[in-house]
Amino acid sequence: MTKIKPNLETKWDILYDPSKKPLFSKLEEFVINNYFSNAFVKSILSITKIEKGRIFEPGSGGGMTCANFAQLGFDITSMDLSNNALRKGISLFKSLSLNAKFLLGDLFNLPIKDEQFDIVFNQGVMEHFRLANMDASKGVKEMLRVLKKEGMLIIFVPAYFSPLFFIYHFFKFFKLIDKYWPYTEQDFLHKYELKKMMVDAGCQNVTVKRMWSSFFFSMVGFCKK
Repeated sequence: MTKIKPNLETKWDILYDPSKKPLFSKLEEFVINNYFSNAFVKSILSITKIEKGRIFEPGSGGGMTCANFAQLGFDITSMDLSNNALRKGISLFKSLSLNAKFLLGDLFNLPIKDEQFDIVFNQGVMEHFRLANMDASKGVKEMLRVLKKEGMLIIFVPAYFSPLFFIYHFFKFFKLIDKYWPYTEQDFLHKYELKKMMVDAGCQNVTVKRMWSSFFFSMVGFCKK
């Protein structure tokens, strides 16, 4: 079993601590909450054609995308390895008078029984494990395990040679990462890398493409179980 490394968990708790967040992280959060979460929801609905059901997001962060799905009537389970992220998500759901199940957990050892959800997805999660010398495909395998038969698995990651890729390297070149970027290190994936990650986990008939709605900041990989 692959275990979450302590420094990785600490990093995410710091990221979701308002008193310690760098400026760019706050800007990123604003953009995600006000634009990208809607783009992700529209993309998922377009891919799955599912109008009701159970959705699980491991690595849900502040919970805005889950909240958008909850407003559409989906049954939501939101999980993160950061207590600070979960507190933020719980606060958001309360402010919107929405319900969800919140779990503190490890993507590589999900505290969930097999075949529970119609849609399992995450966004901006799977690209971080390679930098921590962890096999991301093992996390994808766990996501696939808790997905119902005929359910859809959907993964969003930052794309190589996207606008975000060049912005990040601009900050890195001028040594501004620690002050302004939300993560000490940022990874970007090629299409073939995301597809291999999913195939290695046991996914079949995987489709990977850029997301036009996110101005090529992200790409999406998906498959049916």
